[in-house]
Amino acid sequence: MNTFFSSNLQYLRRALPNKMSQEKFSEEINIKKPTLASYESGRAEPKYADLIKLANYYGVNIGDLLTKDLSKEPSQPIENTANNFRVLATTVNTQNENNIEFVPLKAIAGYVAGFGDLEFIEKLPVFQVPFLPKDKKYRVFPIQGDSMLPLKEGSLVFAEYVEDWWNIKNGTVCIVVTKDEGIVLKRIYNYLQEKNLVVLKSNNERYAPYAVLGDDIKEMWKFAGYFSGQFPNE
Repeated sequence: MNTFFSSNLQYLRRALPNKMSQEKFSEEINIKKPTLASYESGRAEPKYADLIKLANYYGVNIGDLLTKDLSKEPSQPIENTANNFRVLATTVNTQNENNIEFVPLKAIAGYVAGFGDLEFIEKLPVFQVPFLPKDKKYRVFPIQGDSMLPLKEGSLVFAEYVEDWWNIKNGTVCIVVTKDEGIVLKRIYNYLQEKNLVVLKSNNERYAPYAVLGDDIKEMWKFAGYFSGQFPNE
């Protein structure tokens, strides 16, 4: 059993600005209360998917969560904000190289709820593309609708995982995953530092721009290319 994991969980939860109870926190992070209690008391080893959720929520490194006494680290406010670096549930091949996971249309709804669940991600189809950089993480998403013409519905977008949202340049095309909007491809106009929001804009002028709070964003993936069975001008 890890020496620091349970005490770190207790410390981090109690350091939250709103003094969240164990029961309320278990609902917030979607881990069952008995499971969370067993983690905090040191009675159970954490599942990898739960480790990802916890590290992601607190904005800490998994290694630090497991091996450091965070109560003795330099004091900083503990909060789940848009500028925290994130932990990604991902898969690798037998050579320990990142797979490219494909999110088919039938998995879109499940992805919004299960993007941080390693068991869900492991069930997605995977492949390799030799000409893409090995040091970056890619995923493929299908495009629905006509908001990003000339990309047509059914196109498959290759996207690079974005860890630091604050430095996304205005006009960058990204896949954005949110609880309410699901998975969308839009141009990003970044106001996270000033207002904790981004404005999402379509290429198709029929669709009005709209704002999304940073706290509502689950993932961002920068457009890296696409595949389509139709020629763009058809």
